[in-house]
Amino acid sequence: MARQLNRIGLEHRITIVDPFTGGQLQRGRIRADASGSPVTEVVARANLQLAGITDDRIRVVPGYSEDLEIQKSISDREYGVMIIDGDHSAEGVAIDLALAEKVVAAGGIVVIDDYGDRKWAGVEQATTEHLAGETRFDLVGVVATSAFLRAR
Repeated sequence: MARQLNRIGLEHRITIVDPFTGGQLQRGRIRADASGSPVTEVVARANLQLAGITDDRIRVVPGYSEDLEIQKSISDREYGVMIIDGDHSAEGVAIDLALAEKVVAAGGIVVIDDYGDRKWAGVEQATTEHLAGETRFDLVGVVATSAFLRAR
């Protein structure tokens, strides 16, 4: 995505919220990432730089998206794209979707990772419940195990 944005000259910045525990943190347990790479800020920045994203375009906010102080700190702007790939519980996804309602720009896209994955049933459950309520998001498609929502 960054390459395409660079190609057409569209300004972009990336905000990452992650506890950077060294591995995948799920259900209170830390496991090695399937890629074999440690989940650290250094690795994240290096991978983004390999994708052509310079360090001045990267803002890292260490911590958890359900933390109110972190939510406040990232609510200083609107986002064109938000990727939700954190706590895979229904409660965690619901919190992230409520945050997305506040920070995603009109016309923006929310990508829900692991939607439809049987190992993470809470992701689809929370998304379905959110979309059934009062929301400005519409489900525009599902590809593999990612759901794509567009903000009105």
